[in-house]
Amino acid sequence: MFENKYPKPKTPQGLLEQGCDRPWEVDIEPFRVSPNVYYVGNTWVGGYLVRTDEGLILIDSTMHSQVYLIFEAIRKLGFDPKDIKLLLCTHGHYDHIGAVRPIAEYSGASVYMSKEEEVFITETPDLMYTCGYSFGSFEVDEYFADNKPITLGGITIRTELTPGHTPGTTSMFIEDRDADGKVYVVGLHGGVGLGTVSDRYFEETGQPASLRDDYLNGLLRLRDRQVDIAIASHPAHVGMLDKIPEDRSDFSPFVDASAWGEFIEERISLLKQMTGEA
Repeated sequence: MFENKYPKPKTPQGLLEQGCDRPWEVDIEPFRVSPNVYYVGNTWVGGYLVRTDEGLILIDSTMHSQVYLIFEAIRKLGFDPKDIKLLLCTHGHYDHIGAVRPIAEYSGASVYMSKEEEVFITETPDLMYTCGYSFGSFEVDEYFADNKPITLGGITIRTELTPGHTPGTTSMFIEDRDADGKVYVVGLHGGVGLGTVSDRYFEETGQPASLRDDYLNGLLRLRDRQVDIAIASHPAHVGMLDKIPEDRSDFSPFVDASAWGEFIEERISLLKQMTGEA
């Protein structure tokens, strides 16, 4: 257990405590966002299940006390959590990796993370913000590389290092296909919260202020990327929960080629407002 010496980055009041102490209050039924990608997170923090012909890929684990929610969501979709082959971590904050160890141990999944992020959480574990909640350390089996796509059972996921929110934040682009062979690119920015690129955060934690430039540069690089379906590490960032249709297997409400660019532009605008450049 790590002692948290630093204050939490700004988050909506009580969400971490609610998600850890009363996880059932953030529970939500799973839903489909593309032909083979499903939302298995909760109302606050995201988790995504990718079905392939050779097993399952899970993107982010949510928190330790929420393991049962993710497992039940996977089972409700008709899949078995033991079939998780790969567990991909977007970044090292507790709300995204708090349950990596129990999920990896239960399923035998290989854990992927950027090298930069592994160093971040091993050298500055306080900045994971466990806030005293249960956390088991884990081994990283493979590092992300921008020039090395992840492939499993006909699904390809391309990763791109987009530091800023944390030094090793990684964004992901899933190349999915429907039964007719139509390709949908599903885009997930690895982390866009602005609390960790504020002057106060840099002063209190000693993290380099250059992370703010990294954050902006990553957004600019990804701004014109062709994305058919925009998803988020926190569903509120792209209004995902407002788009859920009555038929949760219908992913059509999430198909919007303009959503990704609008999301990125919003983040750029918010950053400029924060720094007084707007």
